[in-house]
Amino acid sequence: MNVVRTDWRAMSDAERLKHLEIEGYVVLPNLIDAATIAQIKAECADLPMDKAPYSDEQTFARMPPQWHSRTFAKLIGHPPMIAFLNQAMGDELVFMLGHYVCSGPGVPGLQLHSDYQPYGSKMKGWNESSPATIRVLIYLDDLTADCAPFTILPRSHLSLHQASDPYLRFDNHPDMVTVCLEAGSAIAFNVRAFHGTHPNTGTRRRAMLEYAYRPAWARCTGQVEEWDVQNVANAPAEAKPFLKPRNSGPAELPSPKMLGDAGPELIAGLSTHRWAEPAR
Repeated sequence: MNVVRTDWRAMSDAERLKHLEIEGYVVLPNLIDAATIAQIKAECADLPMDKAPYSDEQTFARMPPQWHSRTFAKLIGHPPMIAFLNQAMGDELVFMLGHYVCSGPGVPGLQLHSDYQPYGSKMKGWNESSPATIRVLIYLDDLTADCAPFTILPRSHLSLHQASDPYLRFDNHPDMVTVCLEAGSAIAFNVRAFHGTHPNTGTRRRAMLEYAYRPAWARCTGQVEEWDVQNVANAPAEAKPFLKPRNSGPAELPSPKMLGDAGPELIAGLSTHRWAEPAR
């Protein structure tokens, strides 16, 4: 187990962005506090859960938790998280997925896999076919080496080799690293990167919130199920700016857009200067 020892708290915003773009992931430390963790756990205590076929100790929310937990929904627009996502993907974000997962003692490890399925799949339909998506995993319990910690293959999202076929799965890889962190911290990662978990060999459960966002231009290749209109209407104000139609984006085959000189926002988004600290 090659545990990452990076001091995430010491990173600047620019350094976090660079780490995400090059390594494929980054940790956002102390994203939520203990009171928020307790509130979400209380609100999700009666959330209907399904058991995984491979372990009764691995459970998943049966319904999108943002329609069950008000606090979960408010975090869709959590300012520190959104500020980082805006830095990475621009100002127009579309929320694509909310999930709640609990992993108990004895849960086996999850194989290295990609959450990008450009041609759809029998299991996920077109839900994972957006060409640009970041997932954010917020842990409600300490993620230790014995409690199903996160694994990832750094820079795997950059490969064009046949081994990077996103439909492949691997039990392990010599370059795989393990990420541990404190409750309330989060992992943001590029869905193209191969990632998974180690088994839970400890004695306690750990719960995790999952959020997925894409930039407005990067709609899925095929149609996905839209959010229920009434649920969106009842959502907290913090979440509504991101609860855009999940199929929003170019409706037809797009043509190249002739822009002439790039404006300041486009220059910043395509320049490696985005990895440098702004002048003071």
